[in-house]
Amino acid sequence: MRDNIKNFRIGVLAGGRSVEREISIKTGNAVFNTLKANGYNVIIFDLDENFAENLKNIDVCFIALHGTYGEDGRVQGALDVFGVPYTGSGVLASALAMDKIKSKALFNFYGLKTPQGITVKRGENEDALKKKLKQIEPPYFIKPNSSGSSIGCGIVLDPEKELMNTLNNAFKYDDEILIEKNIKGREIQFAWAFGKPLGCVEVKPKDFFYSYDAKYTKGKTEYLVNPELTKEEYAECESAAVRANEIIGCRGISRTDIILSGEGSAYILELNTLPGLMELSLVPMIAGNKGISFNELVEDIIEDAILKKEKQ
Repeated sequence: MRDNIKNFRIGVLAGGRSVEREISIKTGNAVFNTLKANGYNVIIFDLDENFAENLKNIDVCFIALHGTYGEDGRVQGALDVFGVPYTGSGVLASALAMDKIKSKALFNFYGLKTPQGITVKRGENEDALKKKLKQIEPPYFIKPNSSGSSIGCGIVLDPEKELMNTLNNAFKYDDEILIEKNIKGREIQFAWAFGKPLGCVEVKPKDFFYSYDAKYTKGKTEYLVNPELTKEEYAECESAAVRANEIIGCRGISRTDIILSGEGSAYILELNTLPGLMELSLVPMIAGNKGISFNELVEDIIEDAILKKEKQ
């Protein structure tokens, strides 16, 4: 199959309409450049008025979009309608993973650990909100329901002074917000690839949390690709990541964000079905630590998309 991939016309779909457009373009360019350098028949195109026309000129679509209109199942549905095989998860898994509130409910239902949390809708009464928050001890972690790259997220240490400002910032990006207990622990990012766990990296941001700035600015985060975990801690994180992917129904590659508490419990924060693929991205970092080059990883992703289509 690997040799036959060069017979396919590959389209890298990047850019899109979400607030993560800039990151998507970087991911798309990284994928396009490695494929082009290795002799593949590849184009790169955007989610614009020429989208449908571009689909006529490709055999397989490498989705390099992030956020809404790309990671949430909408583009996947369009590609299914047009009959174009694509990389990553399908419509339902993409939509579920993108919706932090619904995926959290699923994880809890199936017995996985997540931080204690509540949901808040735009316009909700402030007094009613504070009453609901009494069930959670601060500090809080606040994040928009369907956004990525930590955009709109924030930590609230003093609810009286910081809560409403942090909430209002989050509401710039979504009508529903998730407020969770900010669990103190180690942040473990676990990669999952083609039905199997790939490995993990521990991230140690120099900021309060793994923010947008910490993710995409050199020197703002320390990455430990061989974190000092006991066998029990590693197994706890691996088991949580694998089960989360099974529950959501993921395909291709994904990344599960986990907080490992001081008691050795793995709390799932969220699951990303289209993780970034660029210089500071975690999945390529983990793959590289396993001896898998960036180009090999990209080829594996495309091969999985073609095989998925052939089995349908």
